[in-house]
Amino acid sequence: MLFSKETLGRIDRILDAARSDGREILYEHEIYRILKVIGLETPRFVFVEHPDAVDDALLHRFNHRIVLKIVSPDIAHKQKLGGVRKVRNREPLFIQFLLHRMREEVLSHFPDDDPPDIRGFLLTEYIPHTQALGYEVLLGFREDDAFGPVLTLSKGGEDAEFFARYYDPANLFLPPLDTSRAMKLVSGLNIRYKFEEIGHPEYLEHFATAASLLSRLAWHYSFVAAPRPRFIIRALDINPFVITADNRFVAVDGFARFAPAGAEEKSVPPVNTDHLEGFFAPDGIAVVGVSANPDKSSLGRIIARQLHDMGRDDLWLLNPRGGEVVFDRTVYPLYRNLSELPRAPDLLVYAAPARYVENFLRHPGTDAPKAVILIPGIPSDMDYAGFTARLDAITPGTTRIIGPNCMGVFHAPEGENRGVNTLFIEEERLDLRSSPRANTVLLTQSGAFSVTAIDKFQNSGLLRSVVSFGNKYDVKLTDLMAYFADRPGVDLLALYAEGLDPGEGRQFFQLARSISKPIIVYKAGKTDAGAKVTASHTASMSGSYDVFRAACRQAGVILVENIETHYDLVRVFSLMSRRIPVGSRVAGVVNAGFESAVGADALIHLRQADLAQATAQRLRQLDTTGLIDTGSAFLDITPMADDRMYADFVEAVLGDPNVDCVFVSVVPHTNTLKTLPDTCRDLDSLANRLVALSEKYPKPMVISVNAGRYYQDFVSVLEENGLPVYSDIRSAITSLDRFVAWHLGQRGDGAGV
Repeated sequence: MLFSKETLGRIDRILDAARSDGREILYEHEIYRILKVIGLETPRFVFVEHPDAVDDALLHRFNHRIVLKIVSPDIAHKQKLGGVRKVRNREPLFIQFLLHRMREEVLSHFPDDDPPDIRGFLLTEYIPHTQALGYEVLLGFREDDAFGPVLTLSKGGEDAEFFARYYDPANLFLPPLDTSRAMKLVSGLNIRYKFEEIGHPEYLEHFATAASLLSRLAWHYSFVAAPRPRFIIRALDINPFVITADNRFVAVDGFARFAPAGAEEKSVPPVNTDHLEGFFAPDGIAVVGVSANPDKSSLGRIIARQLHDMGRDDLWLLNPRGGEVVFDRTVYPLYRNLSELPRAPDLLVYAAPARYVENFLRHPGTDAPKAVILIPGIPSDMDYAGFTARLDAITPGTTRIIGPNCMGVFHAPEGENRGVNTLFIEEERLDLRSSPRANTVLLTQSGAFSVTAIDKFQNSGLLRSVVSFGNKYDVKLTDLMAYFADRPGVDLLALYAEGLDPGEGRQFFQLARSISKPIIVYKAGKTDAGAKVTASHTASMSGSYDVFRAACRQAGVILVENIETHYDLVRVFSLMSRRIPVGSRVAGVVNAGFESAVGADALIHLRQADLAQATAQRLRQLDTTGLIDTGSAFLDITPMADDRMYADFVEAVLGDPNVDCVFVSVVPHTNTLKTLPDTCRDLDSLANRLVALSEKYPKPMVISVNAGRYYQDFVSVLEENGLPVYSDIRSAITSLDRFVAWHLGQRGDGAGV
């Protein structure tokens, strides 16, 4: 799939020559040479240093029309300055005259005391083609600090950037791509409809071949490559590739920047899961920063209390002033430093001011802890780079650190593991519940996000572990993903990410592709305020969030655009994790007609089921009022339905062999239903009937309860028994739709639309 050493050697010689000339850009004819080396077609071309070098022999290489271009390292957009002309291929003197005039016109745009460095002229074959949509294509790549090389495919031509910004965003892919994968990606482009309509679906093969070859070039000359290259190609644009009348795919214009690969070049950080068990199954926990004064606000004291309440008898508390703390008649002495502890703890939770952390870590006692959680943020008067440098100097290589500036870890008790909780919110303010069905790991850079998520899911008890990892001094998001990916009992990874360090995005992409479990992520920081005008079209067409979105799409990661959607999808993917759909046929039961209509409008991958004849007959038997349209899979059973009738209709569609999944929408205000706080927990209530049906039938089922807080007890019964509940029908259907689509294989390698 990748290029041979011989091919790379020929490309290196082209880059060497440009570097010897003092340049870190490539001239167009040098780009043509590279493209020809890797197997892409270019126009016939000749570079001359002076107009007088043009003679009959040179012009005889071309047909009746040629393109003249100025060559200068100081001019990026030649055409705007008169540096490009299409002319008839006539006698040498005429062409020489035109080149002299071109030089004069270009120089007229610059002050006399600061002219551009004009190195010569490029003569190329004129490639006739139409500028109709789809026949001019921009293909190129640029280097992203976090993800490495990113391939761009978009409409080409002079208006490429305008089109990408206002009409159809550029399509982004992460190299390398073999030809089959590239074909799969480009087959998702909207332009395929035009090519099919005009009878030329093979044009997509041109796109795929060029994308594959350029992606390999991008990969080889990037910081993600192994072995390390001599040069890094920072950006390369071909704008445009054109489809000719004789069905060729030819590169017409190009731009490239490169640099030698220095020792300080970025790299992809390795995944490191060593000693992470110290955070989640520690043998011994020490908490630093515990106040002896029960009336004094103390994060350390809150954390210590939580660990005590979890039944941890391997708990030691520290305060340099000494003293003692009493929780429920249990007396904890306050040790002054780690060397006083009876034995070395696996986990050290540091909840004192950041400026004192070095004093504790310098004296770890006989054995250094496996894991350290640094809770405090770094004050503005502390230099963070200096702080981390000092940590580097004193932290043993075997010790792993989460933080600083984090809330740390919650891990639910399981078996002999009594669990961990350093999320310093008192129980009366945050009800953190787990349950035997807890199967979701929440990894978040924001501590506040972990708190709001816990609040959202408190009835469902679906969180097995929560990690607020803060500033990522040591333990990274990818380390945690790798650690939990193969853990038994973990069915879902839910992520909240902010910034990605150099190379970390590429590691995220590579790791996510290898994980078979669903990954749901919300990425903060969608705007790219730092984007600058640049000579590279590909760099101006997309920001860092666009690259992140492309990486998620290609890796099969479920990227959400808002926080509420994150919560919605976590519910269905977690609570329905053992109910794998076998198809996309959906049925529903509602008691308000508008809910059925809204639900139908929300379908994307799902399709309404065609109910079996036996089901239709059963529905007619259940329709004692004669008011229900039993010919539809979306059943409006009207507000007249009571709890039993409602449940009977739901069971009828659940039992239908033509139905793969079900939604139930309840507007609970009708007086025929037991949905009030004093009746909703009755055994024969609708809530408990739906719970019983979910236990009887293995099909995915989501519930919508369109009501306010007066009906929260009704919602709680459903959630406490493992059903995903939503506050509106659209959210319920959309979540079910994405859940089914992901499990049916529509999870990655999709191209842009």
